[in-house]
Amino acid sequence: MAEETQYIANTGIATLSVANPNLDGTGTFAAVVTGASNGTLIKKVYIKAIGATTEGMVRLFLDNGTTKLLLHEVDVPAITNTGVAPSFEAELELNFTLKAGFIIQASTQNAETFNVIAEAMDWLYYAPAVRTDTTQFKTNWGFGKLAIANTNLNGTGTIYDIYTSGTAFSNGKGSSVKNIVITNISNVNDGMVRLYIKKAGVYYLFKEVIIATRTGSDITGTYHNLVDFEDDFELQLDVSISGSTQNAETYPMEVTINGNDWKYLA
Repeated sequence: MAEETQYIANTGIATLSVANPNLDGTGTFAAVVTGASNGTLIKKVYIKAIGATTEGMVRLFLDNGTTKLLLHEVDVPAITNTGVAPSFEAELELNFTLKAGFIIQASTQNAETFNVIAEAMDWLYYAPAVRTDTTQFKTNWGFGKLAIANTNLNGTGTIYDIYTSGTAFSNGKGSSVKNIVITNISNVNDGMVRLYIKKAGVYYLFKEVIIATRTGSDITGTYHNLVDFEDDFELQLDVSISGSTQNAETYPMEVTINGNDWKYLA
């Protein structure tokens, strides 16, 4: 961020108590934090039980205003708290930039009470002191459901465009991709999700993510994988990240891509 960037702490808090075993975005949720105008960096999410717990899950969803997408599942063990034994707590490091108006929602598998607290930061730019080299960032985001099987590695077959650099600004200079989240809300089989760079209409194989057989349950969680770019992956303007799936699963493989576009203010 530029020196003119101003940060505003945003502490999102929600309390869960109504059981919701669904993974498809239906049922009862509580809103934790909403993305600000340029975006909101969610550093960590803290989960604390208010009393005894049984085996279950706390789930985080990304709400884009149309659909709620499963983002993370946190295992909850059976714990009986006492005066000297604390109740369940968890700390989840996200480092996820939330697009303006998007919401992190939370649900609980069992009818037990949890506080969900987000450590987040909004950002804006101090216009009176803008320098010619000032860089402004705004959150970009992409989501795709990979439904049709494609065994090819050469850029042919069914490939889904997920994230395109430069869509957050009309005069953007590129995009910094932070991470890629791959999930499935049902059972999966051994296979592969393939990620491509699409430039000038041509798909180039970029990464292969191994999918191991997983049978989800109320207490074991569903399939989840994170492709993290430690120093961000810089994507040229109008270039895309796309994906394909080796297998056509019961439910499509869901791919969420999280990043920031940038431009110069002056």
